[in-house]
Amino acid sequence: MLPPLIRKAAEDAGFDLTLGADAEWTRIGVSGLEGRVWVVPVRAGAILALGPNAADVEFETVTWTDVPLPPGAARAVRCRTPAELCDALRRVRVLLSQAPPLPEKRLEARLKAVSATEADAVVRQRVGQDLFREMLLEYWDGRCAVTGLAVPELLRASHAKPWKDATDAERLDVYNGLLLAVHLDALFDRGLLTFADDGTALPSPLLSADVLGMLGFPDGVPPLRRVADGHRPYLAYHREHVWRRD
Repeated sequence: MLPPLIRKAAEDAGFDLTLGADAEWTRIGVSGLEGRVWVVPVRAGAILALGPNAADVEFETVTWTDVPLPPGAARAVRCRTPAELCDALRRVRVLLSQAPPLPEKRLEARLKAVSATEADAVVRQRVGQDLFREMLLEYWDGRCAVTGLAVPELLRASHAKPWKDATDAERLDVYNGLLLAVHLDALFDRGLLTFADDGTALPSPLLSADVLGMLGFPDGVPPLRRVADGHRPYLAYHREHVWRRD
């Protein structure tokens, strides 16, 4: 049985199913989604146990826990407070809802609602990009991946591997994109800005310090707020094929 604060953190993150218990662990899930996680209260917070495919690349995991991991779990995340647990669970829920082939199924469902005369490549791209933006807004919690700007009208979904070069699965892979403020989106899209594997911003040599200052970055562009393993292959592609070195 979860303490009220831990249970509320799980509910606030969208986990609405209690699926049973494995020793000290409580198994929870989300209606309509495959995948499950386990929670056990520890001191003022909790430990979150993840299966091998439950977004474990998103987190700094621990190999030792106060109690043995439940059957089926591959690793654990230590959350010091209910707020940390809620944030971790929210990220897990988002990624579970965006794991292949769910985005492709959502795209096909939307395309079925488009008339046959409209269902050409242009419409498919527009519908797919609208869906991709919704996914990035959810993944980045409605905030720019660099500045933290939280004005949806000023945020754009930027593909690291461009739509024209990507496979259908890559086009809807949440890791193949960044939610960026409009001026950063323009720079990223045109190869005037890229990012290293650790999230460090790499402006193109074509941008002078004066230009960066006029764009609001007199001390340089800040790094990405976070980087997961899934982002790195796409960032590498962007650096190799999109970024303008000269």
